Amino acid sequence: MEHKFISSDKFFSEVRQTVDLYNNQWREGTTALIHGPRNVDKTAKALEIASDLAKSGREVLYVNAEDRLGRSSRRCESVENLYVFTPEYESIDDTADYADLVFEALEQAVRTTSIRTFVIDSVSRIAALSFGRNASVAYIMKRLVALQVKCKLSMLVVADDSTKTVNNALLALAATEIIISENSEPSENSEYSEISEYSDNTEPSTLFELRRPSRAERRRAEKLARKLRR
Repeated sequence: MEHKFISSDKFFSEVRQTVDLYNNQWREGTTALIHGPRNVDKTAKALEIASDLAKSGREVLYVNAEDRLGRSSRRCESVENLYVFTPEYESIDDTADYADLVFEALEQAVRTTSIRTFVIDSVSRIAALSFGRNASVAYIMKRLVALQVKCKLSMLVVADDSTKTVNNALLALAATEIIISENSEPSENSEYSEISEYSDNTEPSTLFELRRPSRAERRRAEKLARKLRR
């Protein structure tokens, strides 16, 4: 591989301003992590973001590993530019690793389509159904970010809050985070309220808190991530 060394004048003259995809928290060409407790419906928010981007004219591929989109089907109807991929084994005796199925599909989408924006729902589910190194949430996240960087993609990754060590490892790999927490009612006019009525006999109660990790938090996360890589 031949590496390129570019003069600063040429480099900065060719840098274009990145597009804000969501509330200054997810920008084009980066990976954002959307996460919260396991019992909170993060799919609804991820689908809302994906749908809004598709309606704006951007092609989006939603990786439906959690397979929860049925409850929010009304939001998906007649949305152009929104594509859904549900990873499936070919047969009952298929020995392929689940994570490898997902990455094979992502790479195929990059090679054969113009889609460059992906929503992965969720990294937790992909790791849970996989074996070996792929059973690690942090390793799957690292593979996703590596693909995002290599192919200049925009990626939104959904994750369940797990141990503090794992969460910090994921945050070290993501550029920004979108936190979904409990015990707060969504606004009456929000589109999320419409989606939440499909949840299993539970009252919708989520707060979407958006912030960038502090410098100290990112240093701690990077330190933990280095330990995991050893």
